[in-house]
Amino acid sequence: MDFSIYKDTKIIERIHTQFRVEIFNLFNRVNMAPPSNYTGGGFGQVTDTIGDFNGAPGIGPGEPFNLQLALKIIF
Repeated sequence: MDFSIYKDTKIIERIHTQFRVEIFNLFNRVNMAPPSNYTGGGFGQVTDTIGDFNGAPGIGPGEPFNLQLALKIIF
């Protein structure tokens, strides 16, 4: 679950700033990928349940709770 909060502040008529707080993996859960279809060598063994699933980043124990702060100037 991801969460974000932002606040817009007007500086002048055409320029404003946006302060953002973004939180990824809010509850710090480990996301396991489904078992792979590898059939060589170890028949019946689950060989790949942790990590990258179809090239999608953010799945696996390598993606812990992450907090990001940003300040954007919009003109």
